[in-house]
Amino acid sequence: MAHRVCVVCRELWQQGCVQAGRGSSPRCPVLRKFSGGVGRGQEVCSSDETIRNVGIMAHIDAGKTTTTERMLYYAGFIRRMGDVDDGNTVMDFMKQERERGITINSAAISFNWSSHRINLIDTPGHVDFTFEVERSLRVLDGAVAILDGSAGVEAQTITVWRQANRHGIPRIAFINKMDKPNANLVDCVRSIEDKLDTTPLITQLPLGAAKDFTGVIDLVTMELLVWGKGGDGSRFTRLPLIPKDNENRTGDFTKLSRLSELVKDTPLNERGMEEALEARNNLAEQVITLDNELMEMLARDSLEPLTISDLHLRGGIRRLTRGQLVTPILCGSSLRNIGVQPLMDAIVEYLPSPLERGVTVPESLKDLYAYAFKVSYDRRRGHMVYLRIYSGELKPQNTVHNITRKVDERITRVLLMMADEQKEMQSMAKGNIAVAVGMKNTYTGDTIVLSSTAAASASADSTSLSLEVLDLPPPVFFCSVEPSSAAYQKDLDHALSCLTREDPSLRVTVNEDTAQTVLSGMGELHLEIVHDRLVRDYGIECSLGKLQVAYREAPTVSITKEVTKEQTLGGKKHTVTCTLTVEPDTGGNHGDKPLVQLKTGRSTIGLGHSKAEILEAVVAGVDSACLQGPLLAFPVQNVGVSVTSLSLGSVTSLTVLSACIAEGVVKALRESCSQLLEPCTELVVSVPDEQLGPVLSDLTSQRRAQVREVAVAKDTRVIHALVPLAALMGYSTALRSLTSGTGTFSATFTHYEPVSKEQEKTIRDTFRGYSF
Repeated sequence: MAHRVCVVCRELWQQGCVQAGRGSSPRCPVLRKFSGGVGRGQEVCSSDETIRNVGIMAHIDAGKTTTTERMLYYAGFIRRMGDVDDGNTVMDFMKQERERGITINSAAISFNWSSHRINLIDTPGHVDFTFEVERSLRVLDGAVAILDGSAGVEAQTITVWRQANRHGIPRIAFINKMDKPNANLVDCVRSIEDKLDTTPLITQLPLGAAKDFTGVIDLVTMELLVWGKGGDGSRFTRLPLIPKDNENRTGDFTKLSRLSELVKDTPLNERGMEEALEARNNLAEQVITLDNELMEMLARDSLEPLTISDLHLRGGIRRLTRGQLVTPILCGSSLRNIGVQPLMDAIVEYLPSPLERGVTVPESLKDLYAYAFKVSYDRRRGHMVYLRIYSGELKPQNTVHNITRKVDERITRVLLMMADEQKEMQSMAKGNIAVAVGMKNTYTGDTIVLSSTAAASASADSTSLSLEVLDLPPPVFFCSVEPSSAAYQKDLDHALSCLTREDPSLRVTVNEDTAQTVLSGMGELHLEIVHDRLVRDYGIECSLGKLQVAYREAPTVSITKEVTKEQTLGGKKHTVTCTLTVEPDTGGNHGDKPLVQLKTGRSTIGLGHSKAEILEAVVAGVDSACLQGPLLAFPVQNVGVSVTSLSLGSVTSLTVLSACIAEGVVKALRESCSQLLEPCTELVVSVPDEQLGPVLSDLTSQRRAQVREVAVAKDTRVIHALVPLAALMGYSTALRSLTSGTGTFSATFTHYEPVSKEQEKTIRDTFRGYSF
């Protein structure tokens, strides 16, 4: 009996197990029953090879949630497809998401496809929720980037692509909305090359255009995939364009004389067939050039690129994708139910499994090693912690250890997430994404192991057991929040505590002068959603103050100060004398974090504390002093602090040392000629040709914009500009007025820039109340 490669475990087995054991015996010995989720009873390989942890990422309105909804339908998870406009999709289950038609929180779901298990996370596309994308990408093994076929690469697409680059995530791209009149695959691929710094591999061509778009040409297998008009898209027809040898699955692409006979029975014309053959040849040559294994095979067997089999070509694409050397390009229309099943096949075929993307796990932590990447709050279940399991098993009624916070946590339940529904599990194995209930002290970015004993054993062999903690983006907007009655203040504090644990990019502080509670977030929509959730989810009537921009302050000259602090605590005299210099950090690489250097010898420090403890106390003092600057009490950044002389008494407390350092830094900042820094954004505005003039005039004259480029995209102009965030307050309303509702824009925070003297005076007068 002939041998083939098992589609599940990639091993050679007899012909009968090619479809994961559904054929005749003998069967693949690693198959077992999978008893979870919809489609229970499906047979999958017990190996981690069959798991795909995948994220869907894109610019807002590119079709992420619609594509996910189709995936769930074709996988048998749901019986009816929802619609974003109708507010009945599975993944957008929050009231705020359904009302606005956008994704706010990333939602996880698991389903089976082609004998594999796909753990999928649908991420937001709005710039205000970039951190939600960041923490999801941290635990994924692969991603699908969805692009609008008529718009190509948009601003937020670039942002999420860069985030995926930082985490080294292999990707495939799905060009959606190919049924739109101005959709163009070639233009989209060109924008991918120009803006995303990747090598695209066109693996599909569209069949038809606009309303006549009915399917795709699979260049790997050289098949025509045709979906009938109407219907749910669950059935489609495969038409082979080239006769294949069933034994070795190679196609003879060189005999062009047979084309006319083949074209008669397909909706493809002669020219389209020639373009498909040329595209297939280009694809094969690209893969062979980049994949050494395939090149060696062709040289060894004396084969031509045109005769390479789809199995070998697919293997080359798989290796290149998982090595992040290329990005396979697929196309379709999720709304029209075209091209989604081949996309799911590509996820299984090209994106890596947890085995290929695992982290290095110390031997003593093999029983459990997990990363908490998200916390959500449920009124019935309390806090639910999302965990990516890298090793071992997660079980309910177990006590685990949080390495990051050095506390033990008891897990009462383990859940498999199905968007807003959960399935209780007896255990979750490595490679999966699980939800733990009962963990009271675990936050985003914490590392979980089985026990403190295992952590202590592993720490002897490893410098750091904690997995990478995500950097929080700086908030760019803030406003005050007040309950309708003082009786609700305690409830408001509890609700805000839950929200900040759930969303670390939301900051809550209390103004010491006014005793007001201040919310800081990533944008207008971000804070609007927080307010809406306080009212709806927590039942707290509250109001937000005027939205303000979160400025920063920075020193412009170097100042040196000598400070002595004496304090009596517990009957003992604590004395600290230090000399420090505060200076501008012109490198700007540290952002919100001050650059602290301890340039003093051990002999001047005194007894009782180690150098590491001294440095930690110094950093704490500098951080405390930089929370509020001398101008308008905004945080200080781009600052360096050097401690050149330090003398402590033998009994001096580290708390007194921190207070002394903070006092010296505050005094130096007051004399350092500080300047205000304002957040700047990269603005991308799309407008019709006839509206370009008024929009440009408004940007340059009213919003202090630096226009960098005006690109042409058919009958649309795309403006790229650098604009201060403060100038974009209410811009959505202004743009709608200027373009009669036809213009769209997106703004992404990039950096802080010094403001002019005139603008600084205006800002200072506003915050001091003169302009009200």
